[in-house]
Amino acid sequence: MNFIPIKLQQFVRESISPQNLIGKHISPQEFIKWKNFLTQEIRSVNFHFLNASSLSQDVATQLTQIVNLSNVVNSYILKKFKLLRDHPQAKKIKDHYNYTLNLLDELILRSNDLFPGEAGKIKIPQSNLFETISTLKTAYYKLTDFLQVSEIEEELSEIVLSAISKYIQKKNITGADAEYILSLITLLINKFPFDNQQLTGLLITHDFNIHEFYLYCIKSWKNRLGDIAGLHEQREMLLAEKDRLYDLHTEKGLTMPCHKKNLAAELDAFLKEKYDIVSQMVKLRRKLFEDTQKSKTGRRFQINLPVTQFGLFIRMQIERGLLAKENLGELFAFFATHFYTPNALYISADSLLKKSTDVEFSTAQKLKAHLIGMLNWLNSNYNLSNYN
Repeated sequence: MNFIPIKLQQFVRESISPQNLIGKHISPQEFIKWKNFLTQEIRSVNFHFLNASSLSQDVATQLTQIVNLSNVVNSYILKKFKLLRDHPQAKKIKDHYNYTLNLLDELILRSNDLFPGEAGKIKIPQSNLFETISTLKTAYYKLTDFLQVSEIEEELSEIVLSAISKYIQKKNITGADAEYILSLITLLINKFPFDNQQLTGLLITHDFNIHEFYLYCIKSWKNRLGDIAGLHEQREMLLAEKDRLYDLHTEKGLTMPCHKKNLAAELDAFLKEKYDIVSQMVKLRRKLFEDTQKSKTGRRFQINLPVTQFGLFIRMQIERGLLAKENLGELFAFFATHFYTPNALYISADSLLKKSTDVEFSTAQKLKAHLIGMLNWLNSNYNLSNYN
């Protein structure tokens, strides 16, 4: 179904084009016919829109045609009018171009009210684009000023500003795009000040489904998991994050246009997958050793060091050549499988490996005290104090 008459399209694209008007004299009656014809055709389109059913695909196609016609007339005024610069009726022709453009843009505005969903997917007409982009840029610069004086992590701040900037510069930006970005910026400014976690939560609630932000969230969770030695504790952390994500998702937020899947749903899928993997590791450990009692039979052994010191103790043996540097993953997996600490019944091999290199000064200091104690024991029991 075509709501845009062929006659209207031909009139705009051919009859009133600057190329067609060069050297032509237009009578007062023809100018009147120009306006009357447009009024009649636009009224006809309005009638069809008002009586349109739920044929959203047809409506979207018609709206695209109207925007294209608006862009054609806008090009007559801004780009091609130089062809009529010396025309004796140039001013009157330009007035009628503006009249035509206004009618088409008013039709677009009405269609936005009638079909907000379909209209939001259509690119913004060139006649309104400059004003829209200017408004978005003003809001963007204001948000930039806020983030620059905040304590937000630089990486997160850069992700947010870069993504919004790209959105504003997006080719064929749609009404829904512009509305989403402006609404998001306004919400962030109104919620200021906030910390990293609060900003992350706001972006998730308002469906900031940008790939770089998704990866940022994933990396943050992976770093936190790497700092948690026990598998049970890792599961607890993942469940807590799933619960927080659920709360963020249930808040009434914005929806990013043109994304079939919600950001919270994609993040939840990652957390679920991670939780399943950690749970499977726990099950495998339990199946292999059955439970804590098996550790007393000699199949697993308790070491009275925190995981941080245990990891450094292993690393020292590797660096001094007591343990081979080959197959580090398997080596740390062996220690994680056959040892446990008072506070970590099941040690994560990845965490143990990470903590062997990410060492805090206090950890090294405490392990040094243990090593000195071991040396003192050797000296005391084997008369090594005065031995050169």
